[in-house]
Amino acid sequence: MNSVLRLTPRFTSMTTRQQQARFYASSSPKIGAGRGGIIGFLLGVTAAGSAGYYYLLGEYNNASAALLLSVQELQASTDKVKDYARRIEAVDRDVAKLKETTATKKQLTDLKADFRKLYDTLNIEHLELKTHVWGLEKDLSNNNSVTAVVKEEKKD
Repeated sequence: MNSVLRLTPRFTSMTTRQQQARFYASSSPKIGAGRGGIIGFLLGVTAAGSAGYYYLLGEYNNASAALLLSVQELQASTDKVKDYARRIEAVDRDVAKLKETTATKKQLTDLKADFRKLYDTLNIEHLELKTHVWGLEKDLSNNNSVTAVVKEEKKD
């Protein structure tokens, strides 16, 4: 193996190896370093957790705002649909009322025939009245002429 990768040189004297063994044997891990590692770990986890929490909280707020906006848009569109439905129902009721009150073609033709009959009847009655009045005028003129002749005869 290469000596660069090794911590110790390849050919060392016995004394350095013994010194290194003694150095490693004499140095015991410090308890404060372990505590510091644990505290550092806990602080790192806490910092990472709080950063993640704030990120998730922001994402949650964004998603909630988007959902609220979507719900409001949905509410507005359902209100429009309800308004259109009310208008359609009102128009439908108006059409039903108009169907009840309007006349059919057959009814119109029947009414037209009735009006023609009525007009013809009135025309005939008018002509009969004219004839009757003409007759009365003729009778009056005859009576006037007869009375005038009678009066003239009485005068003579």
